[in-house]
Amino acid sequence: MERLGAGDPRQAGPYTLMGRLGAGGMGAVYLGRSAGGRTVAVKVVRPELAGDGSFRARFRQEVAAARQVSGAFTAPVVDADTEAATPWMATAFVVGVPLQDAVARHGPLPGVTVRTLAAGLAEALTEVHRAGLIHRDLKPGNVLLALDGPHVIDFGISRAADGTGLTTTGAVIGSAPYMSPEQALGEPLTPASDVFALGSTVAYAALGTRLFGDGAGAAVLFRVVNTDPDLSGLPDGIRHLVAGCLAKNPNHRPTPRQLVELVERIGRPDPADGWLPPAVATDVIAARGVLTALPLPDPGPPGAPPATTPLPADPGPGGRPPEDAVPARRPSRRTVLFGVGGGVLAAAGAATTIALLNDRGGRGATAGSTGGSTPSAPVRPSGAEVPEIGPSWQATQPNPCPQVLSADGVVVSVSILNIWGVDDTGRTKWTVDGATVGGAFAIDPTTPRSVAGLDGDRLYAIGGSPTAPELLAFTLAEGRLDWRLPQGRKNAAGVLSFAGIRAGKAYWLGFGDGNDHGDLVPAGTHVWAVDLATRQSLWFHGEDTMLLQSTVPTDDRIVVSDLDQLKALDAKGGTVWERRLAAFGLGTAGRYVLAPDKDGTLTALDPDTGGPAWTASGVVGASKLGDGFATSEDGRLLYLLWRDGDGGCSIGTVDPANGRPGWRTPLPPDSPDAPFLGARLLRADGNLYRMGADAVLWALDPADGKARWKYSGLKGRDATKLAWSAGAGRLCVSDTTTRTITSLPAKGA
Repeated sequence: MERLGAGDPRQAGPYTLMGRLGAGGMGAVYLGRSAGGRTVAVKVVRPELAGDGSFRARFRQEVAAARQVSGAFTAPVVDADTEAATPWMATAFVVGVPLQDAVARHGPLPGVTVRTLAAGLAEALTEVHRAGLIHRDLKPGNVLLALDGPHVIDFGISRAADGTGLTTTGAVIGSAPYMSPEQALGEPLTPASDVFALGSTVAYAALGTRLFGDGAGAAVLFRVVNTDPDLSGLPDGIRHLVAGCLAKNPNHRPTPRQLVELVERIGRPDPADGWLPPAVATDVIAARGVLTALPLPDPGPPGAPPATTPLPADPGPGGRPPEDAVPARRPSRRTVLFGVGGGVLAAAGAATTIALLNDRGGRGATAGSTGGSTPSAPVRPSGAEVPEIGPSWQATQPNPCPQVLSADGVVVSVSILNIWGVDDTGRTKWTVDGATVGGAFAIDPTTPRSVAGLDGDRLYAIGGSPTAPELLAFTLAEGRLDWRLPQGRKNAAGVLSFAGIRAGKAYWLGFGDGNDHGDLVPAGTHVWAVDLATRQSLWFHGEDTMLLQSTVPTDDRIVVSDLDQLKALDAKGGTVWERRLAAFGLGTAGRYVLAPDKDGTLTALDPDTGGPAWTASGVVGASKLGDGFATSEDGRLLYLLWRDGDGGCSIGTVDPANGRPGWRTPLPPDSPDAPFLGARLLRADGNLYRMGADAVLWALDPADGKARWKYSGLKGRDATKLAWSAGAGRLCVSDTTTRTITSLPAKGA
């Protein structure tokens, strides 16, 4: 979701527009929220079209017709104003990810998903056609993958363009790779045109490529009209379905109802088993947790100390946590996952529950936010005067590395099936081949996350077979396997994330709760604690829900969270307390657990009781990677990023013992077109590091926040694809898209 720009509307009828979801030829689509809390998708017509009387008349007719569309796989109209100065239409907001994005990120979808997709799209078209509409622009970008099935969006609007000033005789409207031959030729359309688009869309989901290729629109349309695509890569049943949809003669194509029956004959999966692959399902859950959040509040006047509120440390009568720390009845695993198969949807990683924090409604106050008028802009340095440095070295690895670790004499980069040790010149010192130690070290090659840890002269990672995970200890100097410890649980597999090492104890989050549910895959998630000195398991704690985040605040506590609840585990893996809170990133400062919420309020929690100690408002939440907090070496200062009224950020300090704010310094701006990333901070080697949303790296003076040097060599890259770590005199960055490791000198020279 893009933040609102200067040309965007702020209100459509009763709906406050919180951010732009997308745009097209007819207008833009916004995330809207009513005063009563209802979330909708609002399409606002382009101003120049609003003055076209012919367009407005057709728009009225289409809104009236679209109101008749219902069904499980469409987004029905819930409100509209065709007579407004700028007409708009609101539809039910579907929490999902576009099919186009899911395939681009995770590759072709599995067969069971494709079959359900085909049936769902056919059922959606049945409802659209029953209302007398033709979609005319069915394509992967207009299909949302939700937990309850696929949803067709954006129907009816393209038809409003016909016969208006938007088109001329013989013009065609739509997306070339998914048009029917008759649409490409500008001929009259029937519902069969949508069936052709369905076939092309389903083939894209199964193959990951467009059937009629890429290139200039005219060339693609020529192939649509005159050539038969290669369907040999499609599974047998789907190949037959797609071939029928792509008949050049529209009279020879099946109806949507016939397509549903065909999928039933092919073998439609049981919905109770879930239909989305794990990584896509996790993206959907991340979207649900963030895209439905309210806008962040006004952070207050720029340059002013951030608002912090000390709270009573007493947990309540009898030593019990406060009332809101008493949990409601926990939903079952099946309820939490909405029918998505078991706990495997957590496979995309712990931090993805906050994967869309960079999309939350812009930087700074917007219309509808609380706190009064937007404050004036702070005096912000340009950053032009800050020295630019170059890397000490760069190295390209054979595979993407979602984690990089900087240690004395070696930089460790971790991929799915290999671990590399690189020396101070960028040359490979040693390699660990996952095949030789039996397993994978990570689960997603392109999403940065912590899966391995360092302690002394040892590197620790989870390996072993998928059904028999082991803790592996390697020497840092040679990359030699020193020892291994089997987990010994039947229903457990692989690593979700590395929580940390404290007082010689290491903690990992993984898949499976250790209990046999009769599932084909491990269900739920777990925490595994290991004593590194004795090389023995300390405890195993299984959950039937998704444990997505973690932090280790004390020697005998680990705090974990799912989508909306925190839980503290003791030295034996037992539950100490639970607290209802949807935390967007977890951290530790002093003895407190740091938990920011969706509104930018950071709460410090007592690890013994779960009770709040103090809060700070106007905080920039942690990025999807969770590295939004940094502390001084002695633990007496907490560094946070704060929102400013001009859309930029300031760096500042807080006393973690009581929440008392210290200094606050405005930072140079990120590139204006960079998406909002959230906070990414590191503290090491006498520097405070910040990664900007535009992927520019800054070394700041931890005494006052002033910039010492910057590195712009990664500028413009997707910052959510960059893993980083600092220490041993260097800042290291792994770009998972280019497979490049960059080492920067801490001193900047």
